[in-house]
Amino acid sequence: MASPDTLDLSTVSEAERLDFYGALFAMSAADRDMDEAEDDRIFESLDREGLSPEARKRVLQMAIQPPPLERCLLRFKDADAELRRALLLNLLDVVLADGIIEPAEHVGLHEAREILGVSRDDMALLHEMASDAQDATDVTRPIRPTPLSA
Repeated sequence: MASPDTLDLSTVSEAERLDFYGALFAMSAADRDMDEAEDDRIFESLDREGLSPEARKRVLQMAIQPPPLERCLLRFKDADAELRRALLLNLLDVVLADGIIEPAEHVGLHEAREILGVSRDDMALLHEMASDAQDATDVTRPIRPTPLSA
């Protein structure tokens, strides 16, 4: 499988970017243990370019004390389908970083799929993309999912 493309978050609002990153940190903390591999994956995804000094500080605060996952997800409930899919793909990428999906992470992923309105079939496709990205050496995060075919 070809290497996935990189998701460009520079086109979304600063608040959306913060909630995107917040959701990643919240998912990492879902099992009450922010695993080092998961944190490393999140930091690979962070692009603080173009963020205000306050937003940059907020990203670091979220790394220490993640926001509630549901609150971050709700920001994207009515977002463009590709952005919702991208968020779910990157949540999967984070939980797969340590090689195991803990029960609390399963719950978080189910909640994310429901709130973001992603079908089970599409979730399976995103899971496959995230799994493939785990072993790829030329992936630049955050990952952009392949578009849904019409």
